[in-house]
Amino acid sequence: MKKVSLSLLGKRYEVNLEDDFAEYVITDMEASGLSLQKDNNPSVLLKAYLKLAHKNRSYEEEIDLLIDTLEGF
Repeated sequence: MKKVSLSLLGKRYEVNLEDDFAEYVITDMEASGLSLQKDNNPSVLLKAYLKLAHKNRSYEEEIDLLIDTLEGF
């Protein structure tokens, strides 16, 4: 288990995650502009969430397309 921390408006939030997933989360958070070392603005967190929501929607659309394609066989 690995601890992942994020500070938002002066309050620090910590969660324990499995090592591999923690590394993925840390990389994704940093790529989204979130800082693990300093305080973050809520707008940056919102943008990171929206980026993940968009990615999730794209995956769902791809899965639906694959299902439709496979049903045609």
